[in-house]
Amino acid sequence: MTETNRSPANLRRMFGANLKQLACQYPSVSELCRQLGINRTQFNRYLAGESFPRPDVLDRICRFFDVDARILLKPLDEIEPSGHPASEIFDRFLSDRVQPPFAPGFYHAAEAASGPRQAARHRLVFVRQIRHCTLLRSYEPRCLMPETPASAREVQGIASRVGGQIYTLMSRRGAQDCQMMVLSEHPGAVGQRWTGHVYRMSEGAAAGSGAQRLELHYLGYDLPAVLQLGRKANAC
Repeated sequence: MTETNRSPANLRRMFGANLKQLACQYPSVSELCRQLGINRTQFNRYLAGESFPRPDVLDRICRFFDVDARILLKPLDEIEPSGHPASEIFDRFLSDRVQPPFAPGFYHAAEAASGPRQAARHRLVFVRQIRHCTLLRSYEPRCLMPETPASAREVQGIASRVGGQIYTLMSRRGAQDCQMMVLSEHPGAVGQRWTGHVYRMSEGAAAGSGAQRLELHYLGYDLPAVLQLGRKANAC
């Protein structure tokens, strides 16, 4: 059998092995399946090499893990990174190859009120690791953007460490706005709590909103806490 004429069974096994390697960074397979929108039983069939995903599901998996469809054809370790040239810049200059700034999982970002008549802001932030990069994903609350679909409220960014501090840079699609966090780990809650400031800039605004106090708390994969915070964030 040649490399260009492999059987469906071989391709299923290749995909299952690669998917297993991608999924191993997530301690909760059930939570990963929920994030992917894939039934747990079906996901297990992918891992075992018993089934292929539909094209739309494969696209969803590739976008979630930031890989391409070559995961069907060759081992993950042999796939060279591709895509936008900025990916190499992020990996080389903005990633931390020694000590990732955050562990994978969910985080509660609590931003202090900017005025006496305004309430504190709460955000649910999801952190994942791709190669050496620590990536963040969140959504602007539905109550603040009621007519905006979820895809336009999505915020993504990158986190890195400089000495004892961590900084993040996040934006909505098309750089419509920008938010930068500068955080320090709380000495009494290592790996669990960070304090600092967030600075926001909006499209069309002459100046940013100024720096606001921010606390970040690690939730991990505590699903009840995650769901509770998600409801609180959307209710503002």
